[in-house]
Amino acid sequence: MHGDLVQGRNNNFQLLKIKRSYKYPEKGDIFVFQPRKNIFFYGLVLNAHINNLQGEDMYVVALFRSKSKSVNDFSFILDYSELLLAPLMIDRIYWTKELFYNVGHIDNLGTPPSYGFFKIARENQFWNEFDEPLEQRPEYLSSGAQTSIGVGYKVNKEIIIDDSLLRFE
Repeated sequence: MHGDLVQGRNNNFQLLKIKRSYKYPEKGDIFVFQPRKNIFFYGLVLNAHINNLQGEDMYVVALFRSKSKSVNDFSFILDYSELLLAPLMIDRIYWTKELFYNVGHIDNLGTPPSYGFFKIARENQFWNEFDEPLEQRPEYLSSGAQTSIGVGYKVNKEIIIDDSLLRFE
């Protein structure tokens, strides 16, 4: 499997389908995603319905290290120190393709860490999700809109680096 990652073969690194959701994700929605069978990691919608150069109706999500063994075993506690990856910009296809499934909602997002997106060949390299330049480098940087293959690849890369992510205590 490690060799597939190094070679860029992505068929082993897709997120697994859960359930289709026709509801539009909203800021504060908690969802699960499944990188491996019966391991559901949590995510949170930080911002929703963003229109920018990447596309229309985009979302910024935070993916966390916390997980459960079932979609029905809801045990998410908001803790930004437990981020799995830097916040990512995605589109609604993650929900319609059954890769993300909403399991709850919180109104108070606390204070998310500073995040932004890196843009090459621009005078200012750091941008927010609305294509506005940031004055300084944020705590977390991502490269912009992610494909469904890209998120699965990034999550599985983290699992290969730290296989304790697959264990339950």
